[in-house]
Amino acid sequence: MLKRVTSLLQKYKFEGILLLIISLFVFIQKLDLIKSIIMLLSCVLIILLLNKTFLYKGIKKAILDIKKEYLYSVLILIFVVILFIWNFSFESIIFLTIFIVFAIYDWDSRITATGALISLSSCPILLIAKQDALAETMAVYAYFFLVMTVVLQIIEYKRHPELFKDEDDEKE
Repeated sequence: MLKRVTSLLQKYKFEGILLLIISLFVFIQKLDLIKSIIMLLSCVLIILLLNKTFLYKGIKKAILDIKKEYLYSVLILIFVVILFIWNFSFESIIFLTIFIVFAIYDWDSRITATGALISLSSCPILLIAKQDALAETMAVYAYFFLVMTVVLQIIEYKRHPELFKDEDDEKE
């Protein structure tokens, strides 16, 4: 039995890490027990619906990029520590770090767009559940993710204009 549990943990370690991060977000919101359980169960359902191999490849690429660009990782860590010293809110630190990491490592900005869609699609559900304050917070998070996506797309356009040449030629 213990061997089976250990093999499951090894097989789904990245999903577990993602669930842990989501659990921390739920904990930050300071919801009561029932709302926290509902939120975590819905997150587990979303994680299970994700394509496991896509998630694995994305996390593996992220880890390789971070190891390859060790200096950038140290600079990002220093940046986060400075934000803590300057008493930034936890959400601000998370969003700024996400933006800086995606900009530096040149990761796909569609991931932040997915965060915007998930945040925005949770708003009607939260409004139906009479969680107006949380729905407003999720709408603000959706806006932050959308702004990050647009700015990251502009950065991508400036870094790799050759990727957009075909689209520019078709418009003319």
